[in-house]
Amino acid sequence: MNMKTTNINNRIKRLGNIRKMESAAFLLLSLSPSLLFLTACTDFSDYNDTPVDAVATGNQTLWENISQNPQLSEFASLIRQTGFETELANSRSYTVWAPLNGTINTAELSQLSNSELLKQFVQSHVAEYSHTASGEVNERVHTLNEKSFTFAGNGSYTYDGNNISQPNLPSSNGVMHIMDGAAKFYPNLYEYLSMGSDIDSLRNQFMKYELTVLDQDASVKGPMVDGIQTYIDSVLVTSNSLTRQLNAKIENEDSSYTFLMPTNHAFKSMYDRVSPCFKFITTTLVQDVENFTSASATNSKSVSVSAAYLKDSLTRRAIVRNLIYSNNDAYNQWVEQGGVYTDTIRSTTRSKFSNPREILAQTVGEKQPMSNGFARLVDSLAFYPWESYCPEIEVPFTRYLAKHFTSSLHNVNATNWRNVFGPDPVDFRYMWIEPSGPFAKPDFFISLPDVQSTTYDIYCVFLPSARLTNRTDTLPNSLNFSLSYCNEKGQLATYNFTRAAAEAQAAGETPKTTDVNPKSLNINTAFVNNPEVTDTMFIGRFTFPVCYAGLGNYSPNIHITSPISVFNATQMSTYTRDVRIYGLLMKPVELVEFERNNK
Repeated sequence: MNMKTTNINNRIKRLGNIRKMESAAFLLLSLSPSLLFLTACTDFSDYNDTPVDAVATGNQTLWENISQNPQLSEFASLIRQTGFETELANSRSYTVWAPLNGTINTAELSQLSNSELLKQFVQSHVAEYSHTASGEVNERVHTLNEKSFTFAGNGSYTYDGNNISQPNLPSSNGVMHIMDGAAKFYPNLYEYLSMGSDIDSLRNQFMKYELTVLDQDASVKGPMVDGIQTYIDSVLVTSNSLTRQLNAKIENEDSSYTFLMPTNHAFKSMYDRVSPCFKFITTTLVQDVENFTSASATNSKSVSVSAAYLKDSLTRRAIVRNLIYSNNDAYNQWVEQGGVYTDTIRSTTRSKFSNPREILAQTVGEKQPMSNGFARLVDSLAFYPWESYCPEIEVPFTRYLAKHFTSSLHNVNATNWRNVFGPDPVDFRYMWIEPSGPFAKPDFFISLPDVQSTTYDIYCVFLPSARLTNRTDTLPNSLNFSLSYCNEKGQLATYNFTRAAAEAQAAGETPKTTDVNPKSLNINTAFVNNPEVTDTMFIGRFTFPVCYAGLGNYSPNIHITSPISVFNATQMSTYTRDVRIYGLLMKPVELVEFERNNK
């Protein structure tokens, strides 16, 4: 995505919006009340060259008419500072809206660098082609700095709201309007990143992804020097891979966005909130479950990373990921455009946030208008963690089953089922794990994707076997859950969940020491589901010491086994060995507490 084009030789190039000529002639309205003429053109160059007119001012260039007018001396001095008088003296056709002396802050403007003065002021008052004030006018003029200003009126005219006191003054290379005021420059949101105050942290994050390269096709080649191609006229193209990844064209003048811009204080505060979720170690060890040949195998694999770099990179990416909102998105129109209020806003990465009033309430001062939307400087980022940087993780078994033994698998499509996940009909897939023989028991491993170094409440979603099988199998399961993870020392470790510990945690109590992570699991530690309902069963709370998000297929896993004895008639008649299960849910503890407090 090209963001901007810079011409090293300061030639004014228009890279778009070129008017296509439908015929070989066009009618140009009068440049003064007494002058009407017809000009024929044969191509674009002819169209953009203005013939010398017989009227006195028409015999002089725009620059001559500006520089010789004592009422425009301040405007002329600023043009000289930028070196733009050369362009206004050549044959290329322009319209200039010239502000009178005393209507511009010359002292302040002259303190700008020449490039910023040219872009922010001079080019806001110059557009290509002839834009005359005649009859009814209502147009958005696209100026040389690629901004748009309203030129309107009928008899009397305004430009960006400033009254035009002398319209249609002809020159040999265009037309000039003198006005009582100056056009107000608004940067676009991308430009504002480089000039806004107290947003250095945000600016640095975006600018790391900016890249400027030579556009060889658009550049004019010069001679080869020592085997190296030189260019007479070099065109540089700047792009930013981060804005592209965020699906936010904030450099586009025709777009409209709201950009939450955290102050340096807000950025650091958010960094301190987010970074604990991305605690990496140099070498992370995991079970190589995919290559297990038996459930007791010990295959392992490891991945090495730059822990500090990865932590910093993912933390910063999480902070900026949801700062930009399209004002054209129906979810967001109420924010800036006065649409109907909704309870949700949606970022350009399509993340939804349920507390928009709280988020927007952090705005410091007034929102700042930009040429393509609004910047809202915020002193705090009030996102809920589970909607922003630490989401709930859904682990469907049909996707994340890593290995199974002594069983066969069936991925079952359930269509238009009611009361499985709620009152409305849903289509979903679930895993039916069937014992491979009369004495076999389920034994399988589930990978846990994108786990962060935080605390989760883990649930297993059992499906109502009694209804899924037309009541031919109404017995519950008895299953144990064992977690394999990497500790902070880079060693493999195991955590065994127990029903007694889970029940105590669910009740807000401290589990007995003997119920927490016992060395072995058995029928007494196992979890038993209700086969008559969709049973989202809490199996325990666990804090992961290291982060796996960003490590690809290196992840922890949960080993699920059945403790029943196939030679025990009571157990065989009490429990089923068929497992019908949707998957696991991993809820960050902040979400669990929020839901508990807002029931």
